[in-house]
Amino acid sequence: MTAEMETGPPDRFLDVTRADGVVKELRVIEGQLFVCQGCCCGQTERGIPAVPLDAYKREWKGRGLRLRVHLTVTGCLGPCPLANVILILFGGETVWLHSVNDEATVMAVFDYLEAMLAVRRYLPPPDALAARHFNRHIFDSASPGVWRSEKRSALTQPPSADPTA
Repeated sequence: MTAEMETGPPDRFLDVTRADGVVKELRVIEGQLFVCQGCCCGQTERGIPAVPLDAYKREWKGRGLRLRVHLTVTGCLGPCPLANVILILFGGETVWLHSVNDEATVMAVFDYLEAMLAVRRYLPPPDALAARHFNRHIFDSASPGVWRSEKRSALTQPPSADPTA
């Protein structure tokens, strides 16, 4: 087996019968990247940084990931208080990242995707993205965070990130 064959997209296809009885061939991909561009993300008039959409498209095309990771620019993904969020589905895991506001962070996202593609399995987010990683669903086993059973009141401040405080 050549190195090119080992690193190229796996050729996995599936025949799916639609509701109208027509059979369609579908490529089975390794991951999917959802970029929120909904009600809050990228809304500069609300003081939120623009979504660097051109950087996502450029990196996705330039790195040749089309047959391995699908890029979906979508409406609201839900965690609006965090803004400029993305969702990565890879290796049976969900990875949520917030504040993806600039080209350098987008490049770090694609470096992360390429690292997972190289080993063909989920990896935890690298240091460059770790501070942006959050837990969205109760089944997000790969995500960090401490859950509370009650919502914090508007008068209560979140715990300080400074261990000396």
